[in-house]
Amino acid sequence: MILLAALLLALGLADFARPQDRPADRRALVRASVVGAAVVVLVLWGTGVDWWWAPIGIAAVIAWAASTPVDRAYPWPLVGLGLVVAAILAGSAELPAPDGWLTDWYDSLELEALRGISFERFALAVGCLVFLVESANIIVRMVLAGTDAGVMASEQTLKGGRVLGPIERIFIFAMALSGQFAALTAVVAAKGILRFPEISRDVAGRKAEYVLVGSFVSWAVALIFVPLL
Repeated sequence: MILLAALLLALGLADFARPQDRPADRRALVRASVVGAAVVVLVLWGTGVDWWWAPIGIAAVIAWAASTPVDRAYPWPLVGLGLVVAAILAGSAELPAPDGWLTDWYDSLELEALRGISFERFALAVGCLVFLVESANIIVRMVLAGTDAGVMASEQTLKGGRVLGPIERIFIFAMALSGQFAALTAVVAAKGILRFPEISRDVAGRKAEYVLVGSFVSWAVALIFVPLL
């Protein structure tokens, strides 16, 4: 799981490092690639994982930064990310337990909330949380771009989703992990109530479609990590 944690953390921080309103900015892409590569190397160094995994992680980060975000329906970044995650999960089964200065630092923490939680699970949870902020927003926008121009146009007018989305995903992720399914249902219901005034004024129904597609994809991204933890 430490490899998946490193990848999610690297992708999440790399996406933080580039402005989403200028996806073709070469300096931003280079900055994102450098940040992601540095995270991969740092995590592998701090956990004692074999170095030959580093090129795979760095290549995945660079490919992701170069191919996202998009304004057209290109599924290849998502397909590629899924294949890399599958390869990492398959290869992680043969890896020894992490052992390095990062694990030593974690073991030195005297926090009651972390008692009984392994370093791998802690690292994966951190990677998931970072990924759910900006990288998950990119995934949602890519899916919206694959619907039609009208739905994507609604994304430009309902920009609150870019802020509400990460908050909503983190809440859903945390509540699903803790088994608070009643609270999770309340968050989903609140989302519909908050968006109802905007949707009700939309005669063409594009905003309603945007909210439904964006919400379901956002929730799916948040919940897909829960079984791993």
